[in-house]
Amino acid sequence: MTQPSSNPTVQGQCPACRGTSLFLGAGGHVTCARIDCPNPTAADDFLHSSAAPLVTGTLTHLAEATATLTARLDDHVRAVQAAANRRF
Repeated sequence: MTQPSSNPTVQGQCPACRGTSLFLGAGGHVTCARIDCPNPTAADDFLHSSAAPLVTGTLTHLAEATATLTARLDDHVRAVQAAANRRF
């Protein structure tokens, strides 16, 4: 089953059924549209739980660490390319 067309879809997977059928339901609550989902409000329940800030903070730190690592790797690649170019 797909979500009603008047409700915007939400990116990600339902934590209860792993379906990619999340949508913004009544009152702005994230809901799973799958009829066989054992807990269609699992994503919204999580977003409103006491663990949500911890996970959100962890994801933010992970994104920052990934960006820093990517920048350092890019710098390293440029340094290796520059050293290789000096040899030839």
